[in-house]
Amino acid sequence: SALGWVTLENLHALQALSEVALGLILFSIGSVFEYRLLLRSGMRILKLTLIESCLAAVLVFFAMVVLGLPWQAALLLGAMSIETAPASTLMVIRECNGRGPLSDTLLGVIAINNILCLTAFGLAGAAIDMASAYSRSEPFATALYVSIFPLFWQLLGSAALGFLTGLLLAGWARQVSEKGEMLILLAGSLLFCVGVARALDLSSMVASLAVGATMVNLSARSRSLFRALSSTDPPFYAIFFVIAGADLDLSLLPQIGLLGLGYVAARLTGKFLGSRIGARHAQLDPKVRRFLGFALLAQAGLAVGLMIAAQQRFPEYADTIKTVVLSAVAVFEMMGPISARFAIMRAGESALNEAKSDSIWALS
Repeated sequence: SALGWVTLENLHALQALSEVALGLILFSIGSVFEYRLLLRSGMRILKLTLIESCLAAVLVFFAMVVLGLPWQAALLLGAMSIETAPASTLMVIRECNGRGPLSDTLLGVIAINNILCLTAFGLAGAAIDMASAYSRSEPFATALYVSIFPLFWQLLGSAALGFLTGLLLAGWARQVSEKGEMLILLAGSLLFCVGVARALDLSSMVASLAVGATMVNLSARSRSLFRALSSTDPPFYAIFFVIAGADLDLSLLPQIGLLGLGYVAARLTGKFLGSRIGARHAQLDPKVRRFLGFALLAQAGLAVGLMIAAQQRFPEYADTIKTVVLSAVAVFEMMGPISARFAIMRAGESALNEAKSDSIWALS
């Protein structure tokens, strides 16, 4: 922390609690994967997210290569640039009581966006491993297995864990009726899910998303559960943001350098242009085309987690990646919530505005 009151040891001890809080947040976001709503607008949101994510990653990759970074490190940074922090963005939507096309689209984009980020990082790591194996004349089949298996394990294993946890939660939810009992049941299920994910080296974020998606599609009690959670989750948001804020090292800002500035500029350009082009191709509301880019800037937990994974897997690029990512996260975590609030307010979707819109994701 800036005042030095919270040590690194304290932060590491609280990391598990932060993951559980993030799990609850992502469980809420998982509700956007309701089957009937995906049939109505899911493909359009998927198309938008693919265009936005790919453009951001490509621009960051080329910017890093032009600035002299090895293609391997540039590829990893391009993959990390895809992520939009779900917690801070969802908190802004809750604070503004956002309802309308922009808020609806934003939730769907964030959910798919983080899965794409994990996938892109896995593919980038696989490409680097295979190139390295080729240079050492290792058998192609062995290199392919070593490179691709971790990616499938992370994504499919995490989704399977979330699906099984969601099945159990849906079954147990039929046996309880009190709001307090439902919340205890949910907290226990997510604790179990996050704990197993940590033990098996899976993604607790993808698993928590899958729990929410399973619940909203399989349980008739899901709406009452999401409604109960939305009225009681502010303490979990507070826990997450206190820990995240204490972990934000502002002393890194002066060290951002040319590489960091290039990363920030390329990611900003990719998010704005990609969301605008994607929304036009998907024929989404004009509000989405104009303002979605402002709401996609926040970057935090997943990018830092992938940075740590990259340091362990590719230590030769560790120092450069750490400096760029941590300094950029400091910039985007200060800028992101402000710009997201600006987008929702200017789109007229906040309860603070006179103009209000009905949300297709509304739980009522």
